[in-house]
Amino acid sequence: MEQHVLDLVRGMIAEGHEIHVWCPEGKPFEYYKDAGAIVTAKKISSDFDRFYIQDLSSYLGDNKIDVIHAHELKAAANALLAAKNAGTPAKITHVHTPISEWKIGSVRKKIDILFYSYIVNRMSDAEIALTESKKQAKIGEGIKKDKIVVIPNGLDVEKLTVTPTERINYNEEMRKRYNIGKNAFIFGNVGRISREKGHDVLINAFRKFLSTDMYHNKDFALVIAGGGELEEEIKLLAQTKGVSERVVFTGEFPPEDLVKIYSLFDLFLFPTLAEGFGLVLIEAMYSGLPVICSDLEVLKEVADDTVTYFRTGDFIDLAEKMIESYDIHTTSGKPENLKGKERVIENYTLKAFINNYVSLYERFLNTR
Repeated sequence: MEQHVLDLVRGMIAEGHEIHVWCPEGKPFEYYKDAGAIVTAKKISSDFDRFYIQDLSSYLGDNKIDVIHAHELKAAANALLAAKNAGTPAKITHVHTPISEWKIGSVRKKIDILFYSYIVNRMSDAEIALTESKKQAKIGEGIKKDKIVVIPNGLDVEKLTVTPTERINYNEEMRKRYNIGKNAFIFGNVGRISREKGHDVLINAFRKFLSTDMYHNKDFALVIAGGGELEEEIKLLAQTKGVSERVVFTGEFPPEDLVKIYSLFDLFLFPTLAEGFGLVLIEAMYSGLPVICSDLEVLKEVADDTVTYFRTGDFIDLAEKMIESYDIHTTSGKPENLKGKERVIENYTLKAFINNYVSLYERFLNTR
């Protein structure tokens, strides 16, 4: 979500628009500021934060904001009330992964679904869905069909475009940084380490893969790039499963390291349990990496036939797909996922992403 917002900020500023961002302090705050946005450090303390709503309402009016675009449930609830008070012309909301797919308790999930569909249907001009399948999920949650606009994520391909020589140099640099042997085959994953991203499935599959007799003594590494609230838990799991010496955790990394990390991998693993779109999936595809990912409907919609799928949450099936993909790698050399890269270029460019949002904002401003 933070990357989605950052791409939107950069793209809208490049189009000549003034962008204001309200978010908590932290790295995303600095990224938005560096991109040229006018950033205010604000944290929402409750589902309905009276002081946040008052402050935001005044800010919207004082700065004559034309469009408010709120991301995720708590921000949407507070922002819609503030925008109503301020008379903001256009109000856009966006829960990136439908609430019905969240890994939370069933009672809380039902309450959140009812609450969110209520406020969106009555106060938002449009709710964003990243794919057609996510639109159907949101309709199933009670959001009116005519409220939902499908706009896929876009990728700034320039940040991941490298020459073959640069790729080799980055690969060598990162192997040295993380003390990975020059001949090791590297499975890779990028993303926040949280419950819904399936890192426990990843660790269990890697252990299962390594237990295969023909691979037991060979040189393999699993690189998990990106920090998160469950990092220590997943590190402990790797220790418990006896694979910690072969698993590298990069923690959070600066944006300029992203292309270097993708250059490090031989094969990308994406065992997510719930997803709104899968931005890292198209990053890996554009990087030309073979990919194994969960067979979620949304990921099939995004990647089509350019990647390999395994049964979501099934670490044994993932391990089997890893074996198959590694065997292809050893018999065919290092295969490049050209079909995946072409699909990204054809469907998920940042230019199309920004154009879609400009059109959406203008549609509601022009009808006021």
